[in-house]
Amino acid sequence: MLDKLLSCLHNATMPRVKKNLFKTVKSAKLLGFASQSLIIIIGLAIVLIAVVGIAVYFYLQYQKTQDQLNKTTQSNEQAALIAEVGKLIVLPTGEQPTVATVSDINRLKGQSFFIHARNGDKVLIYTKAQEAILYDPLANKIVEVGPISLTQITPTPKGPTPTSAPVSVAIYNGTPTAGLANKIGAELEAKMPSITIVEREDAKENYSSTIVVDLTGKNEASASQLAEILGAKLSTLPKGESKPKTANLLIILGK
Repeated sequence: MLDKLLSCLHNATMPRVKKNLFKTVKSAKLLGFASQSLIIIIGLAIVLIAVVGIAVYFYLQYQKTQDQLNKTTQSNEQAALIAEVGKLIVLPTGEQPTVATVSDINRLKGQSFFIHARNGDKVLIYTKAQEAILYDPLANKIVEVGPISLTQITPTPKGPTPTSAPVSVAIYNGTPTAGLANKIGAELEAKMPSITIVEREDAKENYSSTIVVDLTGKNEASASQLAEILGAKLSTLPKGESKPKTANLLIILGK
């Protein structure tokens, strides 16, 4: 339509009118072309934005699905692990354990609880029960069982200042918890450098509470501090228990 109009204008008799009309029509033609191009560009931009939005949506949905699958897989694996450990030992009830994996055994050196551990072993931590279980999934066996931390269940010592004289200590485990004497012994040596654990044995029977025995009657200060650290009481050697051969003090661990 515009082309026909421009052709007619070439034949116009009035030069000035011809010139002005020609410019106006040509501008309109160019403007129409620009408008069409703008509409096309806007349309393409809208399509591009829509495509990107859809791609982002499906990517987020994919990530969400993967996260849910990972959580489900981890939950199933943890449930299976707890079930396997539960076949070997009676587990605390009323709570779900935190499960950790031993990944660098070298960083755990010096901790008696992990003395027989190896990379890949699992640790079940029961916070409420204050109990930790070390499990070897390859051998399917319990490696160690012990309290989470001695410091979590004992008060700060307020008794006599500990003697600097070396004191030898024997520990009898009067509980069903395997390895408890090793665990407590290592923590006590860290707290009291003056003591040396010379014997670790199982007691003849189970005890309801922990006791400390001054076997020689000459280490009252150390016996009192050990009793306060352990939340124990001072006592005499119970009947039926054998006297340690090389120790000055005896600790009998109870529930």
